[in-house]
Amino acid sequence: MFWKRLIIIFLTIIILSCAVAAFIYIPRYLDEEQRIRDSSNFCIQYREFLQTAENWNKLGDTAQANGVYNIAVDLFRKGKCTRVH
Repeated sequence: MFWKRLIIIFLTIIILSCAVAAFIYIPRYLDEEQRIRDSSNFCIQYREFLQTAENWNKLGDTAQANGVYNIAVDLFRKGKCTRVH
């Protein structure tokens, strides 16, 4: 009986330790992976095309702005970038 309780307590401590470690390290890992994706060529071009579309829109050429915006959205999807638009 004593050994069963000891084993259950030990397993509970191990499971809780793993859960705490996961809550600490998984978000850091995912943030780092997103940072790496955001520094890719797709994401850099996505932000540049988005800025260009905004500039075209300010100049009043909405047709050109929509075309450039669609290219930016395509790059956003390919690069799995952080959403700016």
